[in-house]
Amino acid sequence: MKKGLFILSLLLVCTCVSAQYNFKRPELYIGTNQGVALWPHVGFDPNVEETFDVRYHGGITLRYIIQKYFGIQAEINYSQRGWSEKSSSGEKYSHRLDYLEIPLATHIMFGPRYFKFYINLGPKIRFLVNDVATAPFSENPGVQQTKKIDNIFDYSVFGGIGFEYRTKWAGCFFFEARYDYGLGNIFTVRKGDDFAKANNQAITISVGFLFDVLSRKDYYKP
Repeated sequence: MKKGLFILSLLLVCTCVSAQYNFKRPELYIGTNQGVALWPHVGFDPNVEETFDVRYHGGITLRYIIQKYFGIQAEINYSQRGWSEKSSSGEKYSHRLDYLEIPLATHIMFGPRYFKFYINLGPKIRFLVNDVATAPFSENPGVQQTKKIDNIFDYSVFGGIGFEYRTKWAGCFFFEARYDYGLGNIFTVRKGDDFAKANNQAITISVGFLFDVLSRKDYYKP
C-alpha cells in the first residue's frame, strides 16, 4: 500500500508542477536508446554477497513535449538484470533475468536551445521473458542459487539525469544515467519464506538518438 501511495504521490507532484506552465507547439520524438545495466543486483534480505556485473539494456523511446519545460516519455526496453556471485574457492555463479519493460517518465528539461539538461522520473513495469542461470556452487550453494524465480511480473521507480544535443534538421542525441529501484520481489517474501526482500536494482547508462517526427525546423532558427 505504501509503495502504491509513493508512486501516486510522485506522479501527482510532477503533474501539479507541470500545470504551472503554458502549452506551446508540440514536439514529438521517436528513436532508440542503447546502453548497459551497471552492477545489476538483487537486494536480498538476508544479505547475499554479490559481485559487479555489466549487462545489456536498450530499446525504443517515444517523447512528447507540449510545455516549455515538461513532457512525457515512454519506452519499451529489453533489459538484463539478475545477480552474480563468487565463492571463496573461486567458483562463479550468474543468474540472468531478461525483462521486457515499459517505463513512463515525467521529462523535465532546461537549458539553451541546442543543448539541454534533463531529468526523468517515473514508474515502470516489466515482465520476465528469459531466465538463464549457471550451475550452483559445488559446495554450500545458497538457497537463491537453487530456488526458482517466483514472480515474472515486476515494478519499480526510477530517476535519471542526462543531457542532449539538438541538431538543426534531424533530431537530438542524448546521454542518460538512471537508478532503478524495484518495488516488487523476484521471490515470494511472505512470513516464513527464505527472504524478507529480493528486489531488482541497477544503474543504467544509455546513449541514443531521437528523430524529430514533426520536423519543426523553425524551432532551430536563431
